[in-house]
Amino acid sequence: MKLLLTLLLLASFAPARGADALKPNFIFINIDDLGYADIGPFGSTLNRTPHLDRMAKEGRKLTSFYAAPVCSPSRASLMTGCYPKRALPINHVLFPNDAVGLSPSEITIAEVLKPVGYATSIVGKWHLGDQPELLPTRQGFDEWFGLPYSNDMGPIADGVRSDLGKPIPPANPNANPNAKGQPPLPLMRNGKVVKRVLPDDQQSLVEIYTDEATAFITRNKARPFFLYLAHNAVHFPIYPGKKWAGKSPNGIYSDWVEETDWSVGRVLDTLRELNLAERTLVIFTSDNGGTPRGLNTPLRGNKGSTWEGGVRVPTIAWWPGRIPAGTATDAITAMFDILPTFAALSGGAVPTDRKIDGANLWPILAGDTNAKLPHDTFYYYRGLRLEAIRHGDWKMQLAGFSTAWPGSAAAVKKLTPAATATTTPKLFNLKTDLSETTDVAAANPEVVKRLEALVTAMKDDLGLDGPASGSRTLGKVENPQPLIGHDGKIRDGFEFEPK
Repeated sequence: MKLLLTLLLLASFAPARGADALKPNFIFINIDDLGYADIGPFGSTLNRTPHLDRMAKEGRKLTSFYAAPVCSPSRASLMTGCYPKRALPINHVLFPNDAVGLSPSEITIAEVLKPVGYATSIVGKWHLGDQPELLPTRQGFDEWFGLPYSNDMGPIADGVRSDLGKPIPPANPNANPNAKGQPPLPLMRNGKVVKRVLPDDQQSLVEIYTDEATAFITRNKARPFFLYLAHNAVHFPIYPGKKWAGKSPNGIYSDWVEETDWSVGRVLDTLRELNLAERTLVIFTSDNGGTPRGLNTPLRGNKGSTWEGGVRVPTIAWWPGRIPAGTATDAITAMFDILPTFAALSGGAVPTDRKIDGANLWPILAGDTNAKLPHDTFYYYRGLRLEAIRHGDWKMQLAGFSTAWPGSAAAVKKLTPAATATTTPKLFNLKTDLSETTDVAAANPEVVKRLEALVTAMKDDLGLDGPASGSRTLGKVENPQPLIGHDGKIRDGFEFEPK
């Protein structure tokens, strides 16, 4: 049914070749676990990011751009134009060999753009399901080169629990001898395994992703394209490339941030060299807030939380001649706005048979001073639980808001409400207290009441905790199998890519 819909849309919207040349290209660069203040345009004095500095000078910063607290929900929101709980209702993130993922019935950005003539590619991390039925080439992408999930999701012996230069931890002597742990991490090209990822491969990811991205741009310079460049950097384990390791005075995390800046520069330089800059909208961001390795100043909190530091991410939009240079906007914007924005600019069709939470950001990106704000309210979901709400400059934490940073799914399960949760709503004015230090609920009861009404209005849609009527069905497969087995054998049909 989905294939039939795609073919019908293709027939309806297929443009003439001359019209193709007028459509903008889209590049979305997503860094993994980058902190709000890890780059120069957002205040870093530790990491040297000259290419992002130039991108911001030539583009527009989005200083209130929201993701989700962790990887998979954030990427589902980006792909579908929806709150994560609507499109991927899970508690935390997806893991290797999970039987669930983003449903094939979801319509992704790639599936919106393909019918109007776009070449589509993902280079890098997918993290929305690793079973064959759930991979990106089944979700509208012509090409995929990268990892199906995070670079720490493999066997300990393969270096996924130790940074560059650190010894590989020994096996846990107390572990269940029957527990196999996570399967080997596969680097994929479309439907084939390229290699089993080992430490040397981790160290090369940024460079080979950049090469793949610029090659895709070059191959498709004569037609409109959508490139989703999703780096595994700077997620733990930290593996800066051999040309970068030890070059920063501030350690290997800074090395890797600076290498990702180089990657952005390579992409933008390629556009300039091919005379595509004036035809290409590039958006740079992070999939969630930074971990304690990075810096989220002046925001409070880290990845995994719904403090601003867990979900507000450093974002830059760049399109020379179309986006006003050296500007910024504090309008509430989010991952789920990207699909409607790209659809509006390309002539693609936003799905009308399902609820879409995002809005077209183009008037905001273009600096239209009369533009209506895309959102006045944002709901902060952590997994299936609503923990906070923002309306204008006011943010209210709901009773039960978790104050801890979980470093893993196991840590989430260990959190006890008594130890980590608030007992009454807390109110912050983000305009005057961006760091969320002072609870002003007692002095503003009318604001609390107004925000509580907005929370109540969400009860019958995405709900406040657990399953909800507004959530759509997960993609599910029977008898999930790893792409590379624990014995190192490649799953049938996914044998190594021919050389």
